[in-house]
Amino acid sequence: MAKDKETGTGIPVEFKLGSLRESLTGILRNSFHRTCEFQAQGNQAREKCREEFRSREREEDNIMRILVDSQIADVISNMLRPVSSTDDAVSYQIGISASFVRTHFIICDLILNGDLIEAVTLIRKQLESLARLYELDKRPLEKLYGRTPNIGILFRQGGGEIYGHLSEVAHFSRSRVSDLMRIIQEGKQTDPCILPGFSEHSFACLDMHHFIAIYFIVWITEKLSDWYPDVDLQERRKLLKRTVAYPEEIGIIRFPPESERQEILRKIRADENIRA
Repeated sequence: MAKDKETGTGIPVEFKLGSLRESLTGILRNSFHRTCEFQAQGNQAREKCREEFRSREREEDNIMRILVDSQIADVISNMLRPVSSTDDAVSYQIGISASFVRTHFIICDLILNGDLIEAVTLIRKQLESLARLYELDKRPLEKLYGRTPNIGILFRQGGGEIYGHLSEVAHFSRSRVSDLMRIIQEGKQTDPCILPGFSEHSFACLDMHHFIAIYFIVWITEKLSDWYPDVDLQERRKLLKRTVAYPEEIGIIRFPPESERQEILRKIRADENIRA
């Protein structure tokens, strides 16, 4: 018979282990029950959020969502076939593109479910992936390995600001990031809710998501002609042209007046001449 080291009392080992096992089993059973209950509450909250999102979504925004999602899905149908001729850079781009497409629909679900912080964090990942795709077209592969993608390759103006906002959310570097969560207000006190809920910020997140996705669609549409020479892209290009113009028509993207555009172009050309 084993003896307890502190009391010296003879306690059967089987009894001690049996009691511990029963105690742990009870704790685990209660924890599992609470976990399942929380997940059920989360699923209910997300379904309610999706319903409210759809009820508030403008018809124009719904059309935008269909335009973007359908063209991303079209990419999938083409990339199911193997590419006839590849090298290391092309293989790298194919992997990034496959990940981009998969992540696109995950982000859509997160936004509709009210999980905006998680969605914005992945939108940042999409922006970095997009930058790397463009870099692979312009720079040797060995110059890119191990380096963070340069977002500046995508935007002449405002790219750093966009990336900064996305990074602020991804790193939770300011308290205002909590505004993306559902807020509970009791008197003068406001607190974020642990369960997701609808927020008007959802539409801004979706606009940003579409903005980056359209850049990807533009890139991949032309790249498909290199990877799959037998693909007819004529109809895809027509739809893409319509998709690019639509955000400005419905007010998602607002371009500066013509005078400001010309000034921006003048500065860009001046910068390029200096670098040359």
